[in-house]
Amino acid sequence: MNTLRATKAAVCSVSIAILCTAAFGCAVDADESSTEAVNEAQSELLGGGPMIPLQTCDTTYVPPGVWPGIDPVALFGAGATSCAAASSSSPCAPHKVYTPSPVREREPLFVFLPGTNMEPNKHDLVLATAASVGYRSIGLSYDNTVAAATACAGLEACGLDCRGLVREEVARGIDLTPVVNVAREDGVLVRLYRLLAHLDAIDPAGGWGSYYVPTAGNITASNIVWSNIILGGFSQGAGVAAAISRVFQVHGLFVLDGAKDTCIDPVTGDELPAEYLTTGSDASAGRPKYGVRHDHGTGDTTTSDSWQTLGLGTSLRNIDTFDFLPPPGASVTTQGHPASPAICSDHMSMARDACMPTDLAGATGATAPTDYFLYEAYARRLCYACDATTCP
Repeated sequence: MNTLRATKAAVCSVSIAILCTAAFGCAVDADESSTEAVNEAQSELLGGGPMIPLQTCDTTYVPPGVWPGIDPVALFGAGATSCAAASSSSPCAPHKVYTPSPVREREPLFVFLPGTNMEPNKHDLVLATAASVGYRSIGLSYDNTVAAATACAGLEACGLDCRGLVREEVARGIDLTPVVNVAREDGVLVRLYRLLAHLDAIDPAGGWGSYYVPTAGNITASNIVWSNIILGGFSQGAGVAAAISRVFQVHGLFVLDGAKDTCIDPVTGDELPAEYLTTGSDASAGRPKYGVRHDHGTGDTTTSDSWQTLGLGTSLRNIDTFDFLPPPGASVTTQGHPASPAICSDHMSMARDACMPTDLAGATGATAPTDYFLYEAYARRLCYACDATTCP
C-alpha cells in the first residue's frame, strides 16, 4: 500500500498538468520529462504493461444537445418488423440522439446498445456523458427482448455456438437460429443505417454522412463505416457490441457489465469463452477497448477468460479507490445502488438511469450525469476509446 501511495504521489507531482487537464478541465501542458515520469509511474501501476499514449481528455461536463426521440418505425419503409408505430417499449421505442458542444466535437460516432428489454431513454446519463466528452451519440432502439442466456438455456455446450448465433441474428436481423426471432428491420444493422440516413437528410451539416455509405438496394454491413464508430453497450447490448467488433473493425469498444459469454466444454465440463470470441481473427484487435463491470460480490482481481479473449487485458482495476489516467482495458466497481425503483440492482447500477448511484454506498439515485458515481471513470474511458491519432 505504501508503494502504491508513493507511486500515486509521484504521478500527481510529475503529471499535475495532465491530471489537471483530464480531470478538472485546466489548460496546462506537460513537458517531455513530466510525460516520461508519468509513463514510468504508469508502468509500475500496470505491472510493466504496455504504455497507453497520453491524450488530452477534458472530462469537465458540458451539457450536450438532446434530439427529440426518433420513431424507428417511421424510418422502415416496407421492411419486415414486429413493431407498431409510436410504441414506447422495446424493441419499438424511439432512438435517442445527443450532439456535443461544437468546441468539444470528436470525429467518431458513439453508438450505445441498451440491455435486455431496455429502451434508449433508460441510458440518458451514459449518452449525455459521451456527448459531453465530445461525441455525436446514439442510443439505438433494436430488438433486445430476449436475453442470450434465456435463449440459449439448455444449449450451452461448446460446438453449438448458440451465443454467437443469437448475437449475430440480433445484429443482422437475419434468421440464424430458432431460439430468437429478430425481424430484418429490428436488427442493429438496418436500424443504425436507417437512422443515420435520416439524420443526414434532416441535418446535412451534422456530419452524419461520415458513418454510413448510402445504398438504394439491400442494406449490408458494408453500408456502415464501422471504423469511424465507437460501439458501446450494456448487458445484452455489450455482448452484441462485442460480437460486431469481432467481425468488423470498429474505432473503439466500450462495454458495461456484459460481453462475458461462455460455453461449456462437453467433455471436461469447463466453462470456456463462447465460440464467437475465439473463432477466426479479431477484426478490432489493437483498437481501443474498455470494459467496466460490477464486482457482484466475487472479489475477482482478474478479468474473465471472455474479456481476455476480447482483448481487455488480464487484470481488473478497482475504480472505487483509484482510477489512473489513462485507464487500463478492464475495471471493476463494488458500488451500491439505490433502494428504489425495484428494478435497480448491482447490475443495473452500471448503466440504467435512476439506478446509477451518487456515491459508493448508493443511498440515492443520480438525476444528472455528473451526479452518478462512475461519471468520471466513464468519461475518461470514453475519451480514450478514441485512438490517439484521431484524438491526440
